[in-house]
Amino acid sequence: MAPPLKVVGIGGGTGLPVLLSGLKTLVDLGEERLDITAIVTASDSGGSSGSLRRALNVPAVGDIRNCLVALSDSKSLLTALCSHRFSNANELDGHSVGNLVLSALYQMSGNFCEAVQLAARLLDVNGVVLPSTALSTVLNAEYEDGTVVSGEANITRPAPIRRVWLEPAIPMPCPGVLQALTDADVIVLGPGSLYTSVIPNLLVGGVSEAIRRTRAVRLYVCNLMTQPGETDGYSGGDHVTVLRRYLKGARIDGCIINTASAGTGLANRYSASGCEVVSTDEDLGVELIAAPLLKTDEVKARHDGLALARLIVSAARGFRHEHRTRREAEWEVICAELSATSVPEKCRAS
Repeated sequence: MAPPLKVVGIGGGTGLPVLLSGLKTLVDLGEERLDITAIVTASDSGGSSGSLRRALNVPAVGDIRNCLVALSDSKSLLTALCSHRFSNANELDGHSVGNLVLSALYQMSGNFCEAVQLAARLLDVNGVVLPSTALSTVLNAEYEDGTVVSGEANITRPAPIRRVWLEPAIPMPCPGVLQALTDADVIVLGPGSLYTSVIPNLLVGGVSEAIRRTRAVRLYVCNLMTQPGETDGYSGGDHVTVLRRYLKGARIDGCIINTASAGTGLANRYSASGCEVVSTDEDLGVELIAAPLLKTDEVKARHDGLALARLIVSAARGFRHEHRTRREAEWEVICAELSATSVPEKCRAS
């Protein structure tokens, strides 16, 4: 029996959990044998995560909690409990139980990476969830007009972003992050906010370099919609161009873009808030993988997690076959150019 396909997702926000849930469903249905790992940003500064960071000096826990829940048993009472959010509770208002549990485990262990693993055991997670770094990092952005803002929650201004960076700069990755990237069969960047969910992971020490060195297929899942104050007017090609800047030379094999149109009501709601469907360029500079991936009958624009997971597995296998074929062809050329007396044993055997 072939070993399971090793899939590593990189991101945060609400996008990465959608992908993880789709991948887990493939496994639960018996369609695929997958080894799933999530590498998740921990630089959120808003909402419950931001409040807990300020109160307890803990790295952002919200995106981590969402990914743990996505890979756990959806029918479990404990999973539902971790997703529960307090309301009308004064100091606890808006906090989720899962965020509080992660914060408590951090205080008990004194190590954020260990706290996440303890939470994974508690929820019986089917996969591995890794914070990209254990440090409590702050995401900063500089805009084309020269303005600089600090804090992930504040990175929404009506001006193009010039660059983003973390403080402290180039933080150390959590144990297991670089090894997961090295061992992966396919690495999936996104879906998720380009500057605030995907790129922060690439600013962690060694991550971009590991993605460049790995033999894994590298796929980027483009957001369904542009985001006001972050990717206004961005096409699919614009997303890829920015991403390449932070990948430091790492190749992107394919860009996945949705082709399904949003319903009138959904489109109007997003248009009113300054969002538009991400357009597809004629030339992305990478292979375009276009498919209808919008989940229907949703209040918000969301990827269909199961359809996305199936597409990623299929694309990964296609690219791996292409890479193997290319390597075999290159080896045949090398063998043909060698003289009969210097042909290596491997060539003779073939």
